[in-house]
Amino acid sequence: GDIKIVPERFNKIWYNWLSDIRDWCVSRQLWWGHRIPVWYVGETGESEYIVARNEAEARQKAVENGHPKDVVLRQEEDVLDTWFSSGLWPFATVGWPKNADDPNS
Repeated sequence: GDIKIVPERFNKIWYNWLSDIRDWCVSRQLWWGHRIPVWYVGETGESEYIVARNEAEARQKAVENGHPKDVVLRQEEDVLDTWFSSGLWPFATVGWPKNADDPNS
């Protein structure tokens, strides 16, 4: 479908945003924060990776993918940016995800 910008005077701004799109660094190289939940398989390289909640889950997925139980897994060292982390702050301050199976916790 078509997009209609209302009010029309914002058409120029809209098209300027679309024509000036640049890559956005996910982490902005912060040294603290929520680590990206990615584990790389092997001692070097980043061509094979696993997305998981924790290392145990990453290891289980690696074994399911045919790797030995003692495969080297390295978690991404980068962190999510402050905008993402600030959205998690209200949950983290009340204990989430300690009892993720209990919706009342």
